[in-house]
Formats: sequence, C-alpha cells, structure tokens
Amino acid sequence: MEKDICGFSGPRTPKEDEAQACAELAYQVFFADRFPDFFSGASTWPMVLREGALKDTFAMFDGDKPVSLIHRFERDVIIHGCKLRVGFVGSVCTHPDYRGRGLASTILAATMNKFQNDGVDFVCISGDRAMYRRVGARPVGGRSEFVINPENVERLKKHAPKVSIRTANLEDAGLLASIYSQEPIRFIRPLSDYEIVLKYRHCVGQTCEFVLAGDDAGTGAYLLVTSPQSREGKSYRTVFEYAGERHLVLGAICQLAQETELRVKVEGKDLLGEMLTELGIKGTPTRKPGTIAVPNFARTMVKLVPFFASLLPASLVQTLDFAFGDERFVAWCKDGILEIDGETNMVWTLLGAPPGESASSVRVVGKMQELLRRCLPIPLPSLEMNMV
Repeated sequence: MEKDICGFSGPRTPKEDEAQACAELAYQVFFADRFPDFFSGASTWPMVLREGALKDTFAMFDGDKPVSLIHRFERDVIIHGCKLRVGFVGSVCTHPDYRGRGLASTILAATMNKFQNDGVDFVCISGDRAMYRRVGARPVGGRSEFVINPENVERLKKHAPKVSIRTANLEDAGLLASIYSQEPIRFIRPLSDYEIVLKYRHCVGQTCEFVLAGDDAGTGAYLLVTSPQSREGKSYRTVFEYAGERHLVLGAICQLAQETELRVKVEGKDLLGEMLTELGIKGTPTRKPGTIAVPNFARTMVKLVPFFASLLPASLVQTLDFAFGDERFVAWCKDGILEIDGETNMVWTLLGAPPGESASSVRVVGKMQELLRRCLPIPLPSLEMNMV
C-alpha cells in the first residue's frame, strides 16, 4: 500500500494537553456504540489507564488533531531463569475519515523500531490484521484449554484437596504479586499491574476477578477468572491465569466448576495440565490471544542460551551461534545446524504453531535436532492480564 502521509505530523508521543483529544479518538473508534465515555470503555482494558500510558502512545496528527494512534508498553519476562522482554501493542485506531493513507502502519513501524531499540524479544499485538502480519506478527499455539463441567467435575472431587477460596480485593495486591513471583515462567510485574486489574475488575475487555486459594498452611495460589459468561445457552467462566501451588489451584478449580462450567487455559507443559490429564480430563490445543512477532531472532536466541544449557550437553551449547537475514533464520553448533525459511515458520518454531498448522521449511542436521526436540517451542506465560 502506498502511503499518503504528506501533510501529517508524527508519529510522536502526544503532549499532555493533547491527551483528551487522543482519548476522544479512541472512544469514537472502539467504545462509542457501547459505553457513555472513554473512561468507561477503557476500564475494560485497564492497562490503557495505568500511570504513564500517555508517554507510551504514538500518534499521527492533522494539524493539532490526533487522527491515528497506537498504545504500547513493555514488561520483562522470566523463562526458566532467562530474562527476556515482551512488548504489548493495542488501541490501534485511525479516524474513519483518515483511513487508507498508511497512518497506522507508519505508527506501527515506529513502534516496532522502538521495541527493537529497547531489546524487546516478543511483541504481542491485540489482534490479527494484515498490517500486523506485515511486521511479522503471527497467531501462535502453545496452550491448551481444559473444560471442567458437571460431567467430569466428580473426578476432581475425588482427588482435589479441600481448599478455602475467596475473591481478592485491592489490599491483596501484594499477596498476588508474591505468589506470582515464585513462578518459573512469569512476567516481572510492578505491583500496580495487580492494583489496576483489581480496581477495574477487567482485563482483555472482560469482567474478571482474582480468586485466592489456601489451606491450613496459608494462602498459596490464585486464579484470574472471568465472571460467568453465556454462549449458546450455556454458562461458563474462563481461567486466564493461575499461580502458586498447583494442588491448591486444582482444589479451587474443583470448587468453581461446581457452580458453572470452567474453561482453564494452560500454557505449555505446565504441571496443572498434567494433573488434569491424569484425572481423565483432556485438553484441547488452542492459540494464544492476539498475534506475536519475534523482532530479532539472533538476539533472542542468545538470551535463551542459559535455558538451552539447562537441557542440552555443554559441548553443544558452548559452540552455539545464531544469524538471520532475508527470511532465513539459522542456529548452528560444531556438530549441527538448524535452518528455517520464512518468518511464519520461524515464529511457529520458536513459540508453537496454532492448532491445525505446522512449521515447514525447517531443516535440522546433527546435534541441533536435540535443541529442536528438547527446547522448542519456548514457553511463554499467560498474556491476558497485561494486554492492551
């Protein structure tokens, strides 16, 4: 698409006195048909309302009027001891009178450049559009959904421990953060992330709450679960995220599933999924929300070397190296090579293909077969709480 951005200024960060006009633009695009004002709508995606959100916005202007904008922010993530960085993109909008001129794609390119400069490894975009695909974002798999309902909850009741559960309030933010901080795969979240979700009781556009679970030893787990929803006459709730002792999570799931069907999102090979499978509840592969890009294959793989070293022979890891260019992504060691052609295949190799898809144009020789078999796809934590 040929861009027609002459006469517009930006992309740049809006000034404080331009914040209201930016909010009005987002309101008209996203919320005008459902909410009375911007704040009411944005409260359903509360990370947009966090302190500092304006400085994490890029916009294009027609004179002094914002006509297209994108919101972003970043969080570090721990993956089995390795620190990486995830960028989130959302609130991608353009005034209807200004669409088709390349304004949003210009802002998105600037956003991706900012992520590159900040050392971001994975970019999660709240949606799947051609514009996002052009910057490398793809739908990915790597998670499963377990459905607990009246037909199978009795199996859980025979094995799940009895726990006490309660809905968390704002004063529990520190407890939630403490429980989550023990997860081997997690975001490094400031306390304010929990506070804002607790305050507005929403994430990814859905009402939700944190449910704390404990036993005689104390409170040691939580679930982030939606309010009851209905589809085709059936009531259900979705567990987006959980943390803490898995036996306590299992006990809380058992209690909640006695009230309504529960759909539990399990990332990768998490112990909870293994426990549910052993109890005869089969998970169904699903895709992660939105789309995910890998801006710099080689840099990200270098950061993951300590993770690879925990699973692979030292002789292999010591000679690992990585390169990429022109849709060719390569990892090699002294006794093997892994070559991937195409950005889609690279993203799916690193993070998992969505259901019904598989990576192709992947050639692996020698000892690099061990890296592919034992280390990939890379596990990511649940994304919903921090999406914008």
